[in-house]
Amino acid sequence: MAAFLQPVYRAQDIRRLEAAAQRADPAANLMERAGLAAARVATTMLEGRGRNVLVVAGPGNNGGDAFEVAVHLREAGADVRIVFTGNAAKLPPDATRALDKWRAAGGELLAEIPPNRTFDLVIDGLFGIGLTRPVDGRPAALIAAINTLAAPILALDVPSGLDADTGVVRGRAVRATRTITFIALKPGLLTLDGPDHAGDLECDPIGVDAGALVPAQGHLIDDTIRAHAPVRPRNFHKGN
Repeated sequence: MAAFLQPVYRAQDIRRLEAAAQRADPAANLMERAGLAAARVATTMLEGRGRNVLVVAGPGNNGGDAFEVAVHLREAGADVRIVFTGNAAKLPPDATRALDKWRAAGGELLAEIPPNRTFDLVIDGLFGIGLTRPVDGRPAALIAAINTLAAPILALDVPSGLDADTGVVRGRAVRATRTITFIALKPGLLTLDGPDHAGDLECDPIGVDAGALVPAQGHLIDDTIRAHAPVRPRNFHKGN
């Protein structure tokens, strides 16, 4: 594949990629790799700011990614607080192992964002690519609260509340300063409201050669080609 074409995968194909990667290397732990990659970005974002980090972890594998990040940052000396919205007994296996690491490191789980506390970085691990319904209730309130905090926000894989396939905001979505997405790009990060919610976007393949495992349905052209195209609004359609 030409270097100026980046593969883009919908959520269902990302799931296929994860399964194929696991079959190819049963010893691989993609969640651990994602956590390490995100911790690297988080450390960069904390430079010159401080060490107080708020992590919001959801009920699925995105929450597991958040636990992995939290462990790395805690080990590096950050003061990390985790707000967990799920049920620990119902977490997927990899996420359960990540939570066990957090607890083994002495970490605690909070029910709400600590009041009257200043944070230097917020990490959004509430919802990932599997979100298919409108966000309401407590998760919606958390997203609203996150968006009001005076700190940069790092979203894991996809800003919570954003549809990974379409870029539609499902009720309410995190407005991230930066998003690190894993394995491959998702179309929802690139279209409709996705770019405005994802902020600066980085893709880390976490050791998965996506194109060799599952053919991509589409590709993103890089700046080499875009530099010769007319400037368009981010939210545009074929009529523009």
